[in-house]
Amino acid sequence: MQLCDINPFLRYAELQPSAVTSAPLSCAYDYRIFYIIEGEADLVLEDGRIALMAGTLLYFRPAMPYYFDGKVKVIVLNFDMTRAKAHIKKPIKPSKTVKSFDTALIFENTPPKELERLIAIENAFEVKEKMQECLAHFCYPSTCSDALTSSLLKEILCYIVENANAKIPDINVTVQKINLYIQQNYDRDISNSEISAEFGYHSFYLNRIFKKITGITIHQAVISEKIRVAKRLLKETDLSVGVISDEVGFTDSSQFCTAFRKHTGLSPKEYRKKKTAVIHPQSDS
Repeated sequence: MQLCDINPFLRYAELQPSAVTSAPLSCAYDYRIFYIIEGEADLVLEDGRIALMAGTLLYFRPAMPYYFDGKVKVIVLNFDMTRAKAHIKKPIKPSKTVKSFDTALIFENTPPKELERLIAIENAFEVKEKMQECLAHFCYPSTCSDALTSSLLKEILCYIVENANAKIPDINVTVQKINLYIQQNYDRDISNSEISAEFGYHSFYLNRIFKKITGITIHQAVISEKIRVAKRLLKETDLSVGVISDEVGFTDSSQFCTAFRKHTGLSPKEYRKKKTAVIHPQSDS
């Protein structure tokens, strides 16, 4: 089948307000497109996981084993690439396990070569409206709904093909860039939302993967960098605690002192006194 030959038939559409699934892996009998509206989860596959966030678009062909690990609000479309089985209106539920999957129940599974694999696209926000239109036509059908959903599905599939090879940033590289950004901006009151906007990710998702790789949250990394610089200034300069608080981007000295004690177990003045004594020990004479 060529891409130009597809004539999709929307068999089912649903808004799942809180989709939570778990192991084991299962397989669907039809093609599926998922659009993540909100929440966070992992898409679990036979050979790994894909972290999901708002705006992620997923395409599956039949017989692909998967499950979601987490909680997300999602629009799901079940469809065929052709209208050969359009007279069958009722969708078949996915198998409960891979072993129980019956290939004989698949309506069709010969997609265009561009759509032969699982495809995940981040930041596919422009598709949201088309997904919602398909859902609305399925739930409140008119005489034109079948034709319109077929057209909308074809547009969505073309979008998937055009964006399938868009490079997804290496998250380890992104985490390194976030750390560099923090090091360059520690002297300001930088927030998670600012950092997320800078790198083009949803704040909850970015914080989640940052913590997964580094073991700490983005906020903790920001505070840690501020304290690191403050410790150097306390040891190497005669600047007052108030001035150092401003230098490292705290809004007031009391907030700085609280954070400093939490990280070091000492107040800034106690830390300075202790470190100065080590650098310049008193003579016994």
